[in-house]
Amino acid sequence: MNKEIVLAAGNIHCSYGSADAIIQVLKGANITIKSGEVVAVMGPSGSGKSTLLHALGLLERPEKGKVLICGEDGWALSSRKRAELRNRKIGFVFQFHHLLEEFTLRENVMMPCLIAGAGSVEASGEADRLLERVGIIHRASHFPSRVSGGERQRAAIARAIVMKPDIVLADEPTGNLDTDTSAEVEKLIMELAEEGERSFLLATHSHDLASAVHRRLFLDSGILSES
Repeated sequence: MNKEIVLAAGNIHCSYGSADAIIQVLKGANITIKSGEVVAVMGPSGSGKSTLLHALGLLERPEKGKVLICGEDGWALSSRKRAELRNRKIGFVFQFHHLLEEFTLRENVMMPCLIAGAGSVEASGEADRLLERVGIIHRASHFPSRVSGGERQRAAIARAIVMKPDIVLADEPTGNLDTDTSAEVEKLIMELAEEGERSFLLATHSHDLASAVHRRLFLDSGILSES
């Protein structure tokens, strides 16, 4: 069965620096991801993995290239429409979770729903459903500073998928975790992809995580290629 293409990016160019010292971070990157696919991007530190995710996630505009999210050209939209598309279609997970410390885990997971206009009862119910799914409902009323690193990352994953996005972009999702906790998060990501035909693009240094995914890419010297 042919699966829907949820992300298609072509000829992505990004660079940093001034005219006399320009660093080409991405040199025409191309990538296509289908529904339910889990793809890892590997590469040396500083190779541009985070820049790639930011461009694909409509956070950092590339100098050239297109990013289609479920067929919509994200960078051709107005900033408001682009933000709406990002909130509906894309989830984000970061190495250091970026949970809001002044809110409980439940409130953190609720936040994207509230931003999208959902009522507090609906948002709370959806947050609890996902906290149950990722195995930390017993921590729902705890603040991030009062739970473990693995529990914070599970909450971050729940927050990333609460809006039922088509694709989740994860930047070193296990990079700050010990080996056993990393294995648990890796297993969770693969299960979530299979259950909801949700796609994941993971920037990672972890060979263990990369070995579990459906497809691996390698980014080095600005070139993205099949690994």
